[in-house]
Amino acid sequence: MRRRVVRRVVWSTLLLLVLSAAGVSLAVNAAAGDIAIRDASLHGSSFARYVVAPLVNSAVRRGDTRALAHLDAVLKSPLRDGAMVRIKIWDQNGHVLWSDAGALGQETFELEPEEAALFGTDGVVASVSDLTKEENATERGFGNLVEVYAAARDAEGGAIVAESYWNSDRIRQDGIVISEHILPLGLSALALALLAVIPLALSLARRVDQAQAERASLLRHALAASDMERRKISRELHDGLIQDLTSLGYALPAVASGLSSGGPNEADGILRTLSERLQGDIASLRGVLADIYPVSLTREGLAVATEQLAEPLRSQGVEVLVDVDPALDSVSEEAVQLAYQVIREGLRNVAKHARATSVRVVAGPVGEGVVVVVEDDGKGGPFPPPGRGHLGLRLLEDCAADVGGYVKLGPASTGGARLAAHFPQTFAWSSDR
Repeated sequence: MRRRVVRRVVWSTLLLLVLSAAGVSLAVNAAAGDIAIRDASLHGSSFARYVVAPLVNSAVRRGDTRALAHLDAVLKSPLRDGAMVRIKIWDQNGHVLWSDAGALGQETFELEPEEAALFGTDGVVASVSDLTKEENATERGFGNLVEVYAAARDAEGGAIVAESYWNSDRIRQDGIVISEHILPLGLSALALALLAVIPLALSLARRVDQAQAERASLLRHALAASDMERRKISRELHDGLIQDLTSLGYALPAVASGLSSGGPNEADGILRTLSERLQGDIASLRGVLADIYPVSLTREGLAVATEQLAEPLRSQGVEVLVDVDPALDSVSEEAVQLAYQVIREGLRNVAKHARATSVRVVAGPVGEGVVVVVEDDGKGGPFPPPGRGHLGLRLLEDCAADVGGYVKLGPASTGGARLAAHFPQTFAWSSDR
């Protein structure tokens, strides 16, 4: 039990480490992307307002060759580093006033609503571009890019938008830098948590083991005490009350014979009635005696003891079929006693609740275990879940579980109830039994 708990804690923590590392990695990539987008927005906006805007005038808007050549000379100069890979200048009509990819210059495209709304403002729109738009034909060779639309006023106060594309290598670099700082910290914290949890798991497992051992010991002692009490009651009934009642049963007919020698009288009828009732009481007490502790179980075996348990049902007209394998005589005494308790509980339930016409009792060794089944054709359920039945059933369930077996009550194929048990052939309730 303890090892299983520790293994479960260790594997759960390792899984948590892996999932945490994956989660941190995703968070780092998202954070790096946000940082890169903010950085590109800042640079793109500054570039649009302080570099591009002063170079745009009416001549550029008309497509004047000399004005466009001046733009080429300035904006394609070595002032641009490798971070910015493409520039476009737009007017409000979706017309490309200028592009460093000359093929797009003076063409018109449809702007997205959020991009069109930038004209006349100081706004900026930035995102990692999927490069699927028609105007992105010349950017697709660069891979993922951060696309920045920055609004500005040209040299004559006209509204323009400068579109710039920035290399996404920054995202990867920022991700690496952040990961180098965050991942070791997070994983170290989780590793320390694991080291702190393992002793707690060991302590918890130790306590669980102790609690289970104490519970098993209490159960064994309770069953042993119950068995001893049944032996005591059985001995007292057999040696005391039954002996006395038997003596009276023999004496009363003699009294009746003496009284009737002088002729029939009222005493004859009274004594006969008392004699009949007394014989009935003796039979009833013998049945109780056999039910409390069957002498035949140890002397004659489980089959005979089961037949005795079946007699009250048979006297009520219920057909009881008993199939007890003689091979059970070779299993431990404790296993035979437990099998008897299961059969007794099953037949009691039939007598009290089932309204059955037939009952089948099967018991025998199967492999290394013992299987016991009591099945009837009565009314069946309701069937309580394990641990929720009446006291006798719960004791049997706990008893079987304590020795590595089980007892289950459920529906039978005949429509009634089926009480089934499986437990080892050899076990010991306690050292003093």
